[in-house]
Amino acid sequence: MSGERNAIGKQSDDDRRKRVEQMKKTIIIFVAIFTLLPSVCCMALFMKITGMEKRLDSIDLKQQEITVEEYGQENLVVHAAPKETKNVDSSPKDNEVKETTAPKKETMVDQTKIKGKKVYLTFDDGPSKNTQKILDILDEYKVKATFFVIGKTDDFSKQMYKEIYENGHTLAMHSYTHQYKTIYKTLGAYKKDIKQLSDLLFEVTGERPKYVRFPGGSSNTVSKISMKDVIRYVDAEGLTYFDWNVVNGDATGKKLTDKQMVNNVISGVESYENSIVLMHDCAGKEMTVETLPTVLKKLKNLKANILPINDTTIPVQHVHVEDTVKNN
Repeated sequence: MSGERNAIGKQSDDDRRKRVEQMKKTIIIFVAIFTLLPSVCCMALFMKITGMEKRLDSIDLKQQEITVEEYGQENLVVHAAPKETKNVDSSPKDNEVKETTAPKKETMVDQTKIKGKKVYLTFDDGPSKNTQKILDILDEYKVKATFFVIGKTDDFSKQMYKEIYENGHTLAMHSYTHQYKTIYKTLGAYKKDIKQLSDLLFEVTGERPKYVRFPGGSSNTVSKISMKDVIRYVDAEGLTYFDWNVVNGDATGKKLTDKQMVNNVISGVESYENSIVLMHDCAGKEMTVETLPTVLKKLKNLKANILPINDTTIPVQHVHVEDTVKNN
């Protein structure tokens, strides 16, 4: 009898030990889960946020520049449209410097008389930390380009505006804010934006810029207002807008090699007698600066005429103002 009780007691002790061990394991598992769960959640959240940021960057890049491939070669319109220039601000203040709307005679070249390939290197979104480097390279190769700038009022940016203008390059307008939601909200918003940029550049250089590039191009699909109305406004102001038919690929959202970026330009130029090359002068476009000397060497080997935009330049326009009359 005593032996049975001892056996039963031992069995009971074993059962208790098993339950205690099981409870220990359960507690350890719960502690491990609650310890690791926040880390796992944080890691998953971080990966999701990173993915969303990359997706947003890609969307923004696609919105900023509609490349030639997106609308097809058949939609490009190339034509000559020299015209009389008006000022965006038709009533200058009394204390403003007298405006000079025509290019200086010594720098105005009738490009229609130049034989052979004509290439216009254009840089959007500056000034930036890369602007001076670009200017130095262009000076080294003794060529002029066109800068479609945005509005910046710091001393460095104003100095860059001056150097672009005084060194014989074409200082042109992209937009003041480069904020699509602001610029293309209403036609009035666009007018206000471009006038603000015109006023800034006039204040710095004493001359009103005459050439415009719309953010996203004239065929962009992000504008909430009809680009036909914007085009008609720009045309009525005596401004000429320029799109592009060659891209180096620095705004496609794809990671390109130096060779690919150079080949994009050269192969594009080889396809046209009149090439307007889209590039960017802003942070993150260092490869554009790095490849520029190679691009210039290859263009010179092609015997191409590298020119700044002026009144005699044949514009490349994805949508032409005459089309807005036909379609309305």
